[in-house]
Amino acid sequence: MSNKKKKKKSTKVEKKSNENIKAENIKNNQKVKNINKGSKNSKKKKKSKPPLTKEEIIKKKKRRIICFLFIIIILIILLIMFLVSVYKWNKIIKDIINVENSVVLDSSGNVIAVLGETRIQQTVGLDKIPKNLVNAYVSIEDKNFYKHHGINFKRTIGAIGSYIVHRGSASYGGSTITQQLVKNITGENESSISRKITEWNRAIMTEMVLSKDQIMQTYLNVIYVGPNVYGVEMGARYYFNKSVSDLDLAECAFLAGLNHSPNSYNPFRDYDNSDKIKSRTTTVLNVMLEENYITNEEYQSAVAELETGLHFEEGDVEPKGDGVYSYMVDATISEVIEDLEKNKKMSESFATNYLYFAGLRIYCTQNSEIQNDIEEECSKSKYIIKSSNVENATSQAAMVVIDHSTGKVMGCVGGLGEKTSSRGFNRATQALRQTGSAIKPIAVLGPALEEKIITPVTIYDDTKTTFTNGYSPDDCENELGKITVRRAVESSQNIPFVKMMEQLTPKKSVKYMENEGITTLTDKDCDLPLSLGGLQKGSSPLEMAGAYATIANGGKYIEPIFYTIIENKKGKVVLKNTQKTKKVYSEDTTYILKSLLTQPVIGDDGTAKSCKIDGFEVAAKTGTTNDNYDKWLCGFTKYYTGVTWFGFDTNESINEGADAMANHIWTEVMKKIHESYIKGGFDKPNNVQEVVICKDSGKKSNGRCKNTYIEYFRKGTAIDEVCDMH
Repeated sequence: MSNKKKKKKSTKVEKKSNENIKAENIKNNQKVKNINKGSKNSKKKKKSKPPLTKEEIIKKKKRRIICFLFIIIILIILLIMFLVSVYKWNKIIKDIINVENSVVLDSSGNVIAVLGETRIQQTVGLDKIPKNLVNAYVSIEDKNFYKHHGINFKRTIGAIGSYIVHRGSASYGGSTITQQLVKNITGENESSISRKITEWNRAIMTEMVLSKDQIMQTYLNVIYVGPNVYGVEMGARYYFNKSVSDLDLAECAFLAGLNHSPNSYNPFRDYDNSDKIKSRTTTVLNVMLEENYITNEEYQSAVAELETGLHFEEGDVEPKGDGVYSYMVDATISEVIEDLEKNKKMSESFATNYLYFAGLRIYCTQNSEIQNDIEEECSKSKYIIKSSNVENATSQAAMVVIDHSTGKVMGCVGGLGEKTSSRGFNRATQALRQTGSAIKPIAVLGPALEEKIITPVTIYDDTKTTFTNGYSPDDCENELGKITVRRAVESSQNIPFVKMMEQLTPKKSVKYMENEGITTLTDKDCDLPLSLGGLQKGSSPLEMAGAYATIANGGKYIEPIFYTIIENKKGKVVLKNTQKTKKVYSEDTTYILKSLLTQPVIGDDGTAKSCKIDGFEVAAKTGTTNDNYDKWLCGFTKYYTGVTWFGFDTNESINEGADAMANHIWTEVMKKIHESYIKGGFDKPNNVQEVVICKDSGKKSNGRCKNTYIEYFRKGTAIDEVCDMH
């Protein structure tokens, strides 16, 4: 027993000693951890940054202040930008809210076009519109119209969510009446996130500058309600043959319900849609009742009227005009829309709506007498030739007349015969045609004279020549051997002009042409065929007229324009036309060039002999393209520059009998234009030298030469060689 007890005791002692050892180990481990922790803390303490100095604290505060000020400045800039946008929008929206047709006036102040006449509409004040009609539109279109500030945030967020869920395939929806008004005014219906954001912004700005009543009145006057019918007044007349002020509740509900799909609920269709009309109108009445706009008795009375059928009576509503304006007015409209897009940052549809319905006065540059002269000549049947290639197609022509001293287009016609389409294809401004030799004065002669590469008596060998890359053009007429520049111009010889271009370089020629207003040139045009009108795209009669006007105007290019200013209803200038100008040639160069261009008119072998105008010095150049596809006459007097193109829309050879049609149109028009003007020629600058030249030798006359003429030279370029033949 005693041994066992001892054994147990020793076991207990061992356990106790083991526990002590464990405890000691744990304690030691803890010490190690503490030591390590201490060492880490000590390391951290070593790494900790020293306290900031006073200077550093000040710098830190300054940085924070600067950052804060920067944010404030950005916010102020954004606010200013928004306020500027509101200001600009205010001016635009105030112009258009009364929906009034704009007018185009000629240079004498006479109205030559009323825009938007095809649209059937009549503006009425909100006081003439039944309250039931206003409430019907609010109920079915925008219940919170009088509560929101342009957009309904709840509906808008829901619409955006739907758009995102459907990955852009769903309609945005959620449009308030204010948003719908913006859409109707701008004509922008593209369903994109950027357009919608713009619409929201405009809706908010509209609410800032217009009252709810103004918004509602404008909305009810511009809304589409039927076939080419806009606004509730004409809607009431079209569907019920009565004024909007006489509509009863059921008729008001019908008219408001149309907004869902006007064409679907038109009662004058050749099929029965009476059930559809009844259902839609009842829906509107139900919502009006729910919104407490009508009493139950009024609701029941209106529903009873629907049961027996609304009394529709198609009113006699007709547009005031057919919208077919002259080519000159068409060109003016196009230019104004383009300028509104550029200067007012409007979309094309918005610019068009604004132009047509803001009650603007557009001051066109048209001289109506000149416009009438061009129209009268181009209406003559003698210029109409049936196409051999295209059924029902005929020959066409275009003419532009410019006052080259101002750049104002006096008149233009873009087709032969009676104009029957509204803003159709205008060949005067839109047709790009190959120019043939008509390009020589603006691509070769003018630049080469300015660069002092040639004079009128420079000699070129007019014989078959192969140029760079194997280019070997033919002369339209016989090769003449050694001839002067003046003689080459007279009958429009080709080879001398290619040789001039080779000396000038096509690159330099392109630069001159661009300065003269030719915008259609491409990289491929920078080659020798440019000298003879070999262009990739061609040029329009308008741009050719602008380039020739540069010569007529003493070397100064003035961008051609169709209008000067646009005023709103209050007489304030909305848009002022600004013209690009560029000094291309010296007056000395252009006088010599003018003199050279009289040669086709007065020369025995001239290509424009039919273009003489009695008592006036005329400068003119013809142009004919390969296979007789295009005929041009570009010319001017001291008063006006005119350009005429004749041909077919689809390339087709012009027969010999019609070979000079462009010349005839140009001459007949220009003769009429100049009937009341003082006769005379071009004014010679003082620096231009006159030298008597022997025609036989092309050299300075020795006094004994009998066949002579006066030639003109820029100062320092006159010929010194004296004739040795006589």
